[in-house]
Amino acid sequence: MKEVKDFYYKKAKKENYKARSVFKLEEAQNKFKFIKPSDNILDIGCSPGSFSQYMLNKIIKSGSVVGVDILPNNLHHQRFKFILGDIKEMNAETFNNIKFDVVVSDAMPNTTSDKETNHFRSMSLVKSIFNLTKDVLKDNGNFFFKVFDGKDLQDFRKELNDYFKSVNIFKPKSSRDESREVFIFAKEFNNK
Repeated sequence: MKEVKDFYYKKAKKENYKARSVFKLEEAQNKFKFIKPSDNILDIGCSPGSFSQYMLNKIIKSGSVVGVDILPNNLHHQRFKFILGDIKEMNAETFNNIKFDVVVSDAMPNTTSDKETNHFRSMSLVKSIFNLTKDVLKDNGNFFFKVFDGKDLQDFRKELNDYFKSVNIFKPKSSRDESREVFIFAKEFNNK
């Protein structure tokens, strides 16, 4: 697929961000105000690093970011730690049983030309991310993640409602019009 050099792509390059996805997180933060300067954050699927870059440069003052990905990452920051690996093989012990204030994820599986296959793969990945999130997110913590919209999303949203005070589906302006990606913002975790 040819990379579209659109407004957000050019804006990311101009502002020295690693990817245009940074503006999706920025829009969500402006709307929901869910990341605080002292938060400790887990960034799942963090490579190439634009979410972490944004949080560390614009929001985090005394907190930190731990990034996880199956792809290498070359982001360097004094309050950033990177773990190379598959989240399906991680648990709370991977993070020394530290609890995070916020879990964010821009992770996506490899895509195909079939939208339904992409949706199901995306849902499978997000469910793995949520299973880890339940182990590492603090009570009243927030969860923000990307998923491809499709028929299984509403059932998953209902499941999230059992664990969070509110669950919102959010389509950033910076998402491409043709993309089926949406973000879910789940506020104030309650691990019963």
